[in-house]
Parts: sequence; C-alpha cells; structure tokens
Amino acid sequence: KLLNIDRRWIFLLIGIVCIIPFLLKIGMPVHPTDEVRWIFDYIEGLGPENAIFVGFDFDPGTQAENLPMAVAIVRHAFSRDVPVFMTAFSPLGQGMIQQGFDYVTDPVTGEYYRSVAWDEWSGIRERGIAAKEDIVQAWEAEGNSLPDGALGWVFEGRDYALLGYQPLFHLVILGMCSSIAVQFPVDMGGHTVPEMPMLQEHKSLRNVDLAVTLAGSSACLSWITYGRERVGLPIAFGVTAVMATDYYIYIQSGQIVGQMGGLRGAAEYEVLLTEAGHTSTTDKAFQGMDVQSAAHVLILLLVLLGNIAFFAGGFHRKGMQLKKRSQ
Repeated sequence: KLLNIDRRWIFLLIGIVCIIPFLLKIGMPVHPTDEVRWIFDYIEGLGPENAIFVGFDFDPGTQAENLPMAVAIVRHAFSRDVPVFMTAFSPLGQGMIQQGFDYVTDPVTGEYYRSVAWDEWSGIRERGIAAKEDIVQAWEAEGNSLPDGALGWVFEGRDYALLGYQPLFHLVILGMCSSIAVQFPVDMGGHTVPEMPMLQEHKSLRNVDLAVTLAGSSACLSWITYGRERVGLPIAFGVTAVMATDYYIYIQSGQIVGQMGGLRGAAEYEVLLTEAGHTSTTDKAFQGMDVQSAAHVLILLLVLLGNIAFFAGGFHRKGMQLKKRSQ
C-alpha cells in the first residue's frame, strides 16, 4: 500500500510541512561557518571612514537565496556607519537593489533604518557639514526625531548610494578602479554622484575596503578579475547553494575574504548579526531554514518508509528471481 500511494498525498504533505514553520517559529539551530564569520568579522572591523560595495549581481530567479544575503550585509554596514555603494551586474539587478533597500528601510520589517533622501538634507550639506555624527546632530536639531523602532538614520549620499546598473558591467568594474563617478555620473534617482560626500572620500575602488558580490551566476568572478587582481580590492562572495562548492578554491587561494552559500549562508549571517547585537532577532533566511530543514526531514522519512515497504513486501527477492530467470 505504501508503494502504491497516490503521489498527490505526498505533495500535500510536503506543502503542509512547508507552511507550518511560517506559522510556528521552530528555531532550529544554525551554527555559523568560518567562511561566513570571516565576512562578518571583516565588516565588523570597518567604520565611517571606510566604504564597501554590495553587488546585487543576481536576478529574481535566485532572489530567494541572494536577497536575504544583501539585506544582512547592508544592515551590518548601516549599523557600523559604513558607507555602502550598491550596484548591479544586470538590468534586473537594479530592481533587486531597490527591493533590498526598501526592505531595510521599511518600518513594517521591524529591524529598519530611517532613510533621509538626498534632497531632504540639502540644507545641511550647504552648510558644509559632512561627518555622519554632525549630520545627525544637525538633522535632529531641525526638529527631526528618530521614529520608534528605527535602528538609526541613514542619509543618501553619506551612508548609501544606489548606483544601479551600467552596460558591460565587467568593464565598469575596471573603470571604477580609476573613478567611480566617471562610470556612474548619476545614480538610480538621477542625483549627481560626484557631489555626494561618500564619493568625494572614496573616489575609486582603490579607496574602497570591500566588495561583496551576491550572484546567481559566474558574474561574481568579474569582481575577482577586474577588481581584486587589478587594484587588490578585497572581495567576498554570496552565491547560491549549488554554486558554493565551485568557489571554495578562491577561499583556499586567499583571493576572497569569505563566502555565503545559499539560504544557509544568509541565515548564518543573520545569527551573527543577532549575536553581536546589531539586530534583535533573525529574519527571513533563518525562518526559511526551518522550512527547508522540515522538508528535508520529511523527505528522509519518506525514503526510509519506502525502503521498509520495499523489503517488507519481498520485492527485493522477486527482483532477484526475475534476474535469475532472465539469465
């Protein structure tokens, strides 16, 4: 009976098991691996005088794995007041930038940062104020207060720049080794990039401390070829689970700082953020691991039951008899 069960019941069972972790937080343990911790520790050692690139080098096809990585990295940088340049390897990646940034700055998410658009704080810039602490002090002196639940202020052009996508991005990386502003004269919102304080302090990739490329394809290798080997830019990877094993050689060779592999890698980073006090709780990747783990446990049980039914029903003996007759 087990071997003849309608497969639709199995599909229904898988569906129920995947839904339950969304309703009830199971919280299966996720222990960060060294290659993820290396990225975290590297960014943890940075501050307002540094800057990082976050490459949204993926499209909606792998966003379930790559977007939580991007959210975790951006949150970490914001918590350390590290300026973040956000770029995309493909046109679809530009939409991923907007989606990821909106998530980090959306009050609905709970763990969010209150963003201040470029035009909103123009008066402060005109007064020659550029340091983050001074900007926050001047902004709040104008009567602005941090909303309840917000983790902090982030100012466009000071804390982040949504640079977006440019064609032939591997050549764009090469060009940014000399000048970021030449490759991106305006950002996704049409603002003049060279006027941004973070661009005046970090004019090229030579002045950037880390590039984290989050990819669902070999696009991440362009950062190695044109960034790491050209100007010695430190690189970290965030790749899909099926790609992860292909890139361990770059960790062993010392060409990359570390690597996040699949949804598990994003969940590990969320755990590190929570342990360090940057967030009060984990996010979607950690919850997604509960779903993934529950589904895997069910599949293992089904495989076990199938084997028990196979041997209990004597099908292995019948198979051997048929083999002997055929010989």
